[in-house]
Amino acid sequence: MDTKSRKLTNLTAVDSQNQVEPSSQETYRQIITDIFSIHANTPDVNPHVQTITVFDFLHDHYQLLRMGWTDSHKRIFNPILHLDIIEGKVWIQENRTDIDIGEELSSRGIPKSDIVLGLHPPHLRPYNSEYSIT
Repeated sequence: MDTKSRKLTNLTAVDSQNQVEPSSQETYRQIITDIFSIHANTPDVNPHVQTITVFDFLHDHYQLLRMGWTDSHKRIFNPILHLDIIEGKVWIQENRTDIDIGEELSSRGIPKSDIVLGLHPPHLRPYNSEYSIT
């Protein structure tokens, strides 16, 4: 059993040895931005299309976008991945990739009980018992 005492200061925990530990929300932000940054650096087949990140830390909205032009001069602007942090949980709002983002978040330390499949209708979420329903 951990015998260190802790107190909450702003959004961080400070243990009895005055070591600051990030809050889960700060940890979740870091995990999301790390994952998105890695995927944004994956080159697109079309050199005129780039994958970019959009991070709104104030409101906890995170997007991965594809934008640019096709060879036939058609504009591309597609949000392909969108996550939010709402009330301490990571909500997967959109996933138009082959990335299993829930598994990737989980493998990096976010408990599945803190991940909501927001892209699924509320009445279907209970059928996936691995993740949170709200």
